[in-house]
Amino acid sequence: MTDGLLYLAREEVTRLLPPVAAQLDLVEDVYRALAAGRVELPPKPGVHPRPDSFVHAMPAYLRDEDVVALKWVSGYPANKARGLPYISGLIVLNDAETGLPTAILDGAEITAARTAAASGVCVRAFAPPGWREAAILGCGEQGVFHAQLLRELEPEVRIRAYDPNPERVERLGDGVERAASELEAVEGAEIVVTAAPIAAEPDAPLGADALGERWLLLPIDFDALVRRELVEAAGLFAVDDVGQFEYYRRQGHFRDWPAPEESVGEALARDRAALPARVACVNLGIGALDAAFAARVLAAARKQGAGVRLPR
Repeated sequence: MTDGLLYLAREEVTRLLPPVAAQLDLVEDVYRALAAGRVELPPKPGVHPRPDSFVHAMPAYLRDEDVVALKWVSGYPANKARGLPYISGLIVLNDAETGLPTAILDGAEITAARTAAASGVCVRAFAPPGWREAAILGCGEQGVFHAQLLRELEPEVRIRAYDPNPERVERLGDGVERAASELEAVEGAEIVVTAAPIAAEPDAPLGADALGERWLLLPIDFDALVRRELVEAAGLFAVDDVGQFEYYRRQGHFRDWPAPEESVGEALARDRAALPARVACVNLGIGALDAAFAARVLAAARKQGAGVRLPR
């Protein structure tokens, strides 16, 4: 433990994050530790001050690394019209021995990076062999991060994207094909990422016939764009945290969805050669990943003397 309280702004967090390959390894380690019972992770409580908005508290304790942290994160879809980010938040790290806070990090970059990295672990483990075709629905920050991730994993990937604001597709970079609808975007896709704003009463367009014979479905927007019957068509349905999935079901999301077969961490132990051709992984976002990423960033900051020291 060091004296004082260190603050790291988003620019510093971005610079100090490990490379994408290391991020994926970090996520996989956390998922496996969670499946083995070595992570304390209560379902995240939240409040909802405005329609379709949320402010969540996400505590976690990683026993292997002795890391304890809390992310306080908000999601406000209406912020886009105000020129403000949809997702914002802070991550607080505490000394596990004394409980004293040691650092405060801007949470936006870690949230974006670890969400894409969680998808990357699923792509690495469960995507159809030789995949090249991908679809991204929603071209906000997560759309951008997922486009970068897919190119990192497969430089020859062909991405088709849809957003209600068509000009936003350009944010995903050169070579992305703009689709006129969600269904047009996913036609022939082997990997589908849905990244729309989370909605209390979704009108999801993707049903049982939306995708082909082999695919990996990654809805990071809960049930905003995906209907029950498409998930039922999967040969494997896994979520990052089963308890959290059931918590959100009680809150009104995933009302008629099937129960997940297992966690992503448990599914990672499966024989890849025996995986089904259709897989759905719903990564709701777990505080354990935020804690792991924040601890890695804090270690780099201390090594480089980065950040602003605040009085207690």
